[in-house]
Amino acid sequence: MTVEIRIDPTRCRGHAICALMYSEGVELDRWGYGRVVDGTPEGRRSIKRALRAAAACPNGAVVVEDSADRRIRLAGRGPDGG
Repeated sequence: MTVEIRIDPTRCRGHAICALMYSEGVELDRWGYGRVVDGTPEGRRSIKRALRAAAACPNGAVVVEDSADRRIRLAGRGPDGG
């Protein structure tokens, strides 16, 4: 399965949890907001880290989608991120 990660800049509030949990794919800009560096995690561990980063984001700004452009649903999170 090929997945893609992205960060919705309108929802990101700069908590930096995504960069902490998925440091190989996300970095922080100079204001502390997450920015995707590598949008396509490769390998099971990298995908798992990307999913954990998305689940940990308090604002639901981190989105993980599969190759068919379908959002991967995370346990305990609704479509609004909460």
